[in-house]
Amino acid sequence: MMNFSKMNNDLFSADLPIIETNDELKQFQIGNSALDPYYIASGCNRSRKEIFEKLWKKYYLYADSNFLSAVKKQFHQRTWEMYLGNVLLNRNYTINRRLQNEGPDFLIDDVGYIECIAPTRGDPSKSDSIPEMRTTESMDEIQLVDVPIDKIILRITDAVKAKAQDQYEKWKSKKWFDSKMPFIIAINTGDLEYPDDSSMPYVIKALFGTQFMEIDLKNKASSWSYRTKIEKKNMHTVSVTGFLDSSLNFVSGILFSNKTVLNHPDYIGADCVFVNNPFAINTVDLSFCKLFDQWSSRREGHSIILKKINYI
Repeated sequence: MMNFSKMNNDLFSADLPIIETNDELKQFQIGNSALDPYYIASGCNRSRKEIFEKLWKKYYLYADSNFLSAVKKQFHQRTWEMYLGNVLLNRNYTINRRLQNEGPDFLIDDVGYIECIAPTRGDPSKSDSIPEMRTTESMDEIQLVDVPIDKIILRITDAVKAKAQDQYEKWKSKKWFDSKMPFIIAINTGDLEYPDDSSMPYVIKALFGTQFMEIDLKNKASSWSYRTKIEKKNMHTVSVTGFLDSSLNFVSGILFSNKTVLNHPDYIGADCVFVNNPFAINTVDLSFCKLFDQWSSRREGHSIILKKINYI
């Protein structure tokens, strides 16, 4: 077993060796089961390690004090935070370090509070967990796979609940808390593996209740079916319309990506989408929204108008 007592300014422990074969990597992961397999796979691969270390060198001054210990157990979750920190710094935003160890992941004075979360597939023994995506061994093979859309959407609604209804409530008792600051939840579903819906992201389906595209061939028009909830295997129902009423009006918007850090494009942040809450009591400045592609929503009478805007 490895000794990680030695601390340094690198993201990965100096004890992680460079490994050349998958068999060696698998054996090393088995022998170090206390560590996140993704942490090992990234730290033991020279090219992957360089990518993550480059992001870390720019971000480490803004990380909380337990980041290096936490990243060994929650690698995807914490590197999503690190990646987003790089996005903000590259866009010339100043990350306020005042709340580094007790508040949201980011306090940007001109933007608001930003809290990061990256859902996992869940406990495999539970009925609502997301199965690993099956892949073929050859490009000539075709394998039909049932995409667990509802389970993915439930992971997103769980993430919103964890940060909006649980985390945000705790902040209200803090002296530093400002109820007039916009609040953004940054969600990354890259660990779920399944690709997103190219016509309408799952995050929209989790917040506005949209479901399937419907095409009217006679009138050459399209629309989307709609639902208000998803029923889980235990018969409990979960709302998928959090942005269609004022129940989440303290959430200003969602910053969303479905890619792991290694799969992010060279133009950092180009894969992120911003979704504003039309009922938000504190709106996000438009200059921030324009840094990303956006699903813009607005209230018009009793209706909500959704529109995709490509800024990138």
